[in-house]
Amino acid sequence: MEKRTTRSSSRLAAAAASKDNSNNNPEHNEKNDEGMDDTAPGVARGIEGGVESAIATGDQKRKSQYKANALPKTTKEAVNKRVKEDAQLRKQRREEIVSAKRFKRSKDQTETGGGKQLILAKQGGGLSEKRTEKVEALKTVSDYLTNHSGSRALQTLVSSKDFVTILEGLLTGSDAEEQLLAASVVTNMAAGGSPELCEAALNTAPHLIQFLDGQNLALVDQSAWALGNIAADGPKFRDRLKDNGVLRPLIKLLDSTDLNLVQTACFALSNLARGEGAQQEALVKAGLLKPLLHHLRVDTEPAVISEAAWVVVYLTSGPENVSTQLLEHRLIPLLVAPLEDFLDQKALAIPLVRALGNIASGPDNNTSALINEPGFLPAMLQFIQSDCRPVKKESLWLMSNITADHTGTDLIKVIDAGFIPVLSQIASHQNFDIRKEAAYSLINLASHGPDYAKALPHRELLPGFLDFMRTKDHELISLGLRYVQLLLNSGIQDAPVLLSEMNGVDALEAVILSDDRDQHRLASLLMDTTNGGSNLNPSSGSSVDPSSLPPQYLKRASMSAI
Repeated sequence: MEKRTTRSSSRLAAAAASKDNSNNNPEHNEKNDEGMDDTAPGVARGIEGGVESAIATGDQKRKSQYKANALPKTTKEAVNKRVKEDAQLRKQRREEIVSAKRFKRSKDQTETGGGKQLILAKQGGGLSEKRTEKVEALKTVSDYLTNHSGSRALQTLVSSKDFVTILEGLLTGSDAEEQLLAASVVTNMAAGGSPELCEAALNTAPHLIQFLDGQNLALVDQSAWALGNIAADGPKFRDRLKDNGVLRPLIKLLDSTDLNLVQTACFALSNLARGEGAQQEALVKAGLLKPLLHHLRVDTEPAVISEAAWVVVYLTSGPENVSTQLLEHRLIPLLVAPLEDFLDQKALAIPLVRALGNIASGPDNNTSALINEPGFLPAMLQFIQSDCRPVKKESLWLMSNITADHTGTDLIKVIDAGFIPVLSQIASHQNFDIRKEAAYSLINLASHGPDYAKALPHRELLPGFLDFMRTKDHELISLGLRYVQLLLNSGIQDAPVLLSEMNGVDALEAVILSDDRDQHRLASLLMDTTNGGSNLNPSSGSSVDPSSLPPQYLKRASMSAI
């Protein structure tokens, strides 16, 4: 049977759930970087309000270019518009914990407008020799990277060879505060989204990795944070860090009693385990499983559990042997146990749900183990009703894999837990993308035979599935056709009458006019059956090719990050 495969996409889906605490500014137009010299020669000059004036000038010009946005004309256009807006907001927010990268903000961050000077004087090839000026300069650079990372001139400045040399000099120096501030600058360079910035930050990685074995907890934490940001920039950076020996010292940090440090270490490890070609087996061989599962077993702080669960998400999206080892260490109870406490944690719950979804997308014995785990079904019944949209969507995806279980006794437990009324309400009254997720679970249940199909409230559900067929979305149309097919094959005597009463014929006619051959053919067969033709079951000798129909149990690949 076709499986909905594991979800290992970036944490951008989680970031969509977090509160927007930043301004929605368009990308910086590099033509507006007039307040700074793009050549940034040797990072040798003082910047007397240069960064501020460049950014202020750019903001004023962009404001004059704004125009009103027209309302979308179709559902698909509206969805695409929302997805693009969400993606842009996620890039700008980068909320801590739930996003793939995290900025370091100075605790004493102040406004940096006016004539404030950033002194990067070329004295002996580095910053000003005055310690107070060096500290102030580092804080200012870090804050500019946080607030104005889109500035091309700023990116050119801090990614230059001279600036990286300055940072390396500070990191290898003896002043602990300067080392910490330099590490925070590297953290924000890697969080800026620019390959040039991340490449420059990568040059400092050997020093950061060396700090992981140190006694200065603040510096250790900041270094792990910076390394996590670098790893998040893509496979090339992730693999370079692994080649530099980052895994074992990071995993060793999980033995710390400092929960903030554990949380940061998990953040970095999750980025080292994510993405194509991540070679999750290398993390297992480096000794990750024991300390990671220990934290899932004993920790009670939601943020720490959530970060540890992100590591599990990417491990369970890797080779099957890694998932098998995790399950042998009783991973399922460790993920299910905290679910009840995470009902009001919104986005922090996403990695727990996604990791469980990855498990459910595997063999049927995994699904059965989840269904029979105490507390799992009651918790999921609450999660699919969450007011946090990404949590709801993840939970519905998980349940669609659960309802694809082949064991009748397991499915009875799902039905007895009260999922059908809740799923039916969601499939009938939510937005299309949420309705679609619930529809998969209902179709999976009905696909197990007429007795299961008869358990569905068809009079409530049919209008929504007919709405699917009237859209231009190929996936929604296929779901609508599949539902009508199951309804007509369910043995319900008045199914054709019900379909006719609710204008199902019009919906079928719309699909018959479709350019998609398979959908056209199935809609034609459904129309014939509605008008008194033969049963649609492929085994009855219908001319339809069973391979062209949707699979009996629908398990899908992960959807794009939303």
